[in-house]
Amino acid sequence: MGKQKGEAGGGKSKARPSSSSLAASLLPSSGSVATAGFGGYVGSSRLDTSLAGDDAVPFLDVDSEVALHLKRLARKDPVTKLKALQSLSLLFKEKPAKVIVLVIPQWAFEYKRLLLDYNREVRRATHETMTNLIISVGRDLAPHLKSLMGPWWFSQFDPVSEVSVAAKRSLQAAFPLQEKRLDAVILCTSEIFVYIEENLKLTPQAMLDKSAASDELEEMHRQVISSTLLALATLLDVLFAMQSESTGFEKTAAEPKHASKARMTAISFGEKLFSAHRCFLDFVKSESPAIRSATYSVLKSFIKSIPQVFYEGNMKTLAAAILGAFQEKDPMCHSSMWEALLLFSKKFPDSWTLVNVQKVVLNRLWHFLGNGCFGSQQVSYPALILYLDTLPPKTVAGEKFFHDFFHNLWDGRNHSHSTIADQLAFFCAFKECFLWVLCNASRYFDSLDSLHHFRVNIVKSFIVKLLWEEYFSFTGCTNQDGESYGMPGDSSDNELRQKTVASLNAKHYMRFSQELGKCIIGLLSGVYLMDINLLSDFCLSFEDTCLGMFQQLYNPGTPDKVEKVINFFTLLEQHSLETGEMWPVKVLVGPVLAKSFPLIRSLDSPDGVRLLSVAVSLFGPRKIVEELFIHNNGYSCSLPDEREKLWETVHFMQVFKETFLPWCLLGCSPSTSSRLDLLLALLNDECFSEQWHAIISYATNEEHSGAPTESTESDYLILLAMLLEKARVEMTRRKAKDLNHPWWSNPEHWHCQLLESAALAAVCSPFPFRTSVVHFLWYVTGNICMDNSW
Repeated sequence: MGKQKGEAGGGKSKARPSSSSLAASLLPSSGSVATAGFGGYVGSSRLDTSLAGDDAVPFLDVDSEVALHLKRLARKDPVTKLKALQSLSLLFKEKPAKVIVLVIPQWAFEYKRLLLDYNREVRRATHETMTNLIISVGRDLAPHLKSLMGPWWFSQFDPVSEVSVAAKRSLQAAFPLQEKRLDAVILCTSEIFVYIEENLKLTPQAMLDKSAASDELEEMHRQVISSTLLALATLLDVLFAMQSESTGFEKTAAEPKHASKARMTAISFGEKLFSAHRCFLDFVKSESPAIRSATYSVLKSFIKSIPQVFYEGNMKTLAAAILGAFQEKDPMCHSSMWEALLLFSKKFPDSWTLVNVQKVVLNRLWHFLGNGCFGSQQVSYPALILYLDTLPPKTVAGEKFFHDFFHNLWDGRNHSHSTIADQLAFFCAFKECFLWVLCNASRYFDSLDSLHHFRVNIVKSFIVKLLWEEYFSFTGCTNQDGESYGMPGDSSDNELRQKTVASLNAKHYMRFSQELGKCIIGLLSGVYLMDINLLSDFCLSFEDTCLGMFQQLYNPGTPDKVEKVINFFTLLEQHSLETGEMWPVKVLVGPVLAKSFPLIRSLDSPDGVRLLSVAVSLFGPRKIVEELFIHNNGYSCSLPDEREKLWETVHFMQVFKETFLPWCLLGCSPSTSSRLDLLLALLNDECFSEQWHAIISYATNEEHSGAPTESTESDYLILLAMLLEKARVEMTRRKAKDLNHPWWSNPEHWHCQLLESAALAAVCSPFPFRTSVVHFLWYVTGNICMDNSW
C-alpha cells in the first residue's frame, strides 16, 4: 500500500500533510485546503451493509459493461486494476446518471477495498474514478454518504502526496464549499469513529490482501495505523475547534447544525479509544516514525479537546512518556512531539511532580540538545523558549539547570554539517532563551542578592567566557570534537580534496563567525536595555582582549585577531544603524580605543592604525574623536546646543591639527599607508576645507617635512603623492557605490592654492626629475586638473 513493486524503500513521500492543516481547511475561518488523502476498508462482504434489505440493489441490475470492469477490480494484478479503473472513469463520464446511480453500492465496496491496495497508482486512480462518479451522480450520492464517509475521511491522509491530492479532489467534487464539507463530517461523525476504531484493531494478518508478501503486509499495516491516528487527531481538532474563540468561527458564521451532538459523540468514542488503547502509549513505542509522529498528534488533540481522559490513574505514566519524549531521535517526529509536550506541560503543570525530573526529563533533554536535536534544528530550536516558559519553577534547580541547558545547547551547534538555516535557528534560539532567562530569573530566586548574583554570573559564564572567547579564538578548521575536517580518498586525489575542504571550511568559518558575532551583539543589546551594569564583565574582557592584541602587534597571528575585531566593529555599526542604539560606541568602541590609542601611536603598527582607521570610517570621525579625547578623558560640556556644537567643532579641529596631522604625516615607515588612510577617514564634511588646507599646509612646511638633498627624496612629496592617489581611489569607490558625500563627489573641492604652489615649487626644485617629484606632479596635473580622470 506504499510503493509500487520494485520501488526503493526510500521512495516514501516527504510531503505528507499534518493533521492540523486539514483541520484548518474544514473550518470556515480558514482559507487554506489541505492536500491530503488516504483510506481503507475493513470487511469481506461485497454487498454494502448499509443498503441491505429492501433498499439493496441487486448486482444484476448494474450495467453489464460497468459490471465487467467492476469484476476486474478484484484481480491481483495492479495493471489489470489500473486498466479497469481507467475504463470505469470513462464510463462514468459517458453513461447517464440514472445508470451510474445503480453502480454505487458495488462501487462503494470496491472503493473501500482499493484504498488498501499496496500499489500507489491504483489508489490514486481509485480517487480519480471516484471523482468522475461524483460528478456524474451529484446529489444522488447522499443515501450512501454514511457508508462512505469513514474511509473517505480516512483517505485524506495517504502518505503519498499524489494520492492524497486525488483524494482531496474527490471530496471537493462532492462538497465544493468548506462549510458543506464540515457539515458532512459532522453528519457522519459516528460512522467515522467506528471506522477508526476498527482500523486501530487491525493486525498485519487481518489485512485484506492475503496474497501480499509479509513485508508488504507489514508496511500496509504501519501506514493504515499512522493514517488512522492522523484521521483521529484531525477529527478531534475539527470538531472542537468550532467552539474555540481562537478560530474566530463565531465571528464568521453560526455553528453548524448538530455540531454539539457531534462533539458529544467524539467525547464518548474518544474516551473509549483512549482507554482501549492504553492511552496510545504502545503506539509511542512503535518502530515506525510515522506511527510515533501521528501518536503525538493524537495525544495533543486529546490534551486540547478531551483533557478529562488524563486523570490520576494514568497521569504518572503519561507524564513520563510525554515529558520524557526527548529520547525520540527521528526528526520527522519532533514537530508533533513538541506540540504535545508543550501543551501537556502547560495544561498539567502538576504532572512534573510525578516523575523523576533529572532522570526522565533532563538527562534526555541534555542528550537531545547535545546532539543538535538529532537534525531537527529548525523545528526544535524555536520551541526551546516556549519550553522554558512552561517549566514549573520549583521542578528545576535554577542556576545549575540553566548552566546545563546552555552548555548542552552550545555543544550541539555542529559546525561541520549544519546548514545556513540551521545556524540561524541555533543562534536565534540561544539569544532568545538567554534573554528570556535574564528577564524571568526572578521566578527561580527569592532574594534580590541571589537574583543579581545569578544574572552577573550567567552573563560572565556564557557571553564572556563562552561566546566571546569562541568568537575571538575560533579558526574554523576543526569541529567541536577537535577533529580536523577532511575527506577520505586515494593519495592521487588528496590535493584536490584538501583544496575543496579548505574552501568549504573557509566559507563555513566566515558564515559561523558572522552569525556568532551577531548573536553576541544581540545579547549585549538585550542586556544593556535591561541593566547596563551587567555589561561590565564583558567590557573588561573586551578591553583586555584588544589591549593584549595591541601589545603583540608584531606577532604572526595578530593580523587575524585584528581582522576579527574589525569585523566585530563592523557588526556593531550595522546594529547601530538598524536599531538606532548608541551603546556600541559609548560602551565598547569608544572606551577601548581611548585606552588603546597611546599604545597604537607608540608602536606605530600598520594593523593597529588600520583598526583605528576602520573605527573612524564606520562610526564617523567626530564620534571617535569625542570618545578618544572628550568623553573618556574627563571632559564635559554643559553649553546650549548651538554653542556646544561649535565647541565640539573647535575641539575636533584642534585635535585633528595637533594630534593626528603630525602623527599621520610623520614620514615614511611601515605604517605610512595605514596612517594616510586614517587621515582621509578623519575628513569631515563640515570641516573639509579647513582640514584639507591644514594637511597641505603641514605637508609643505619644510620645518615639518625637511628639505630634499641630492641623495634623499622629499618625504612630503612622497606622502602627498600617496595621499592624492588614495583620495582618487576612495572617490572612485564612493562614486561606484553612489555614496552621497559632497566633498568627495567633486574634484574641484580638492583644489587649493597651497597645492598649486607646492607643484610649482617641485618643478623649480634642484631635483625636478626625482621619482617623488614626478609622481607628485602626475597626481596634481594629471588628476587634480582633469576632473573627469578622478
